[in-house]
Amino acid sequence: MPVRNIWSLEPGECIVAEEIMHNLKCEVYFPVRDVGLDLLVVKDDKHVGIQVKESRYYMGHRWRSGHVGHSWHQINKAKFFKNKGKVDFYVFLTYLPLVREHNISRFENKFLIVPTAELEKRMTVKDPGKKGVYFFCFHFEGSNVWDERVTVDIDNELTNYTKFLDAWHLIEQALK
Repeated sequence: MPVRNIWSLEPGECIVAEEIMHNLKCEVYFPVRDVGLDLLVVKDDKHVGIQVKESRYYMGHRWRSGHVGHSWHQINKAKFFKNKGKVDFYVFLTYLPLVREHNISRFENKFLIVPTAELEKRMTVKDPGKKGVYFFCFHFEGSNVWDERVTVDIDNELTNYTKFLDAWHLIEQALK
């Protein structure tokens, strides 16, 4: 039985837990052993499982869409399907640099809250490759978000993640 080192939690998990407690006024628990999810969110007699994926924002790559900049999150295909009954939401946390005149002054946290069933549907426009890993490369432009690492044109509705930006209400609805 693999036991998780609770003295060194991932920063993204702690940041997401703090956001949930602040925005949704519910309890958040960290599993002590690896059970296929990162956070268990509880309100009254309801609960949801959350998987957190975090990434910094990379500024150097120009995509075929013309967009520059992206996050880089990975999901192992086998683990996704093994744990999809436990994980209700994936929260993609991106650390977006806020650039001042001469340097990066700090980072802004961008949250995409995506129901697992919706994410599975959106995986149909992705190729996990020989290693069985889905890559999510989110580009942020104002209040719009696209996944650039897809096998279809960027205008396909399954590449647009705008409605999931700061969509904490989806977790709140699941807890009612």
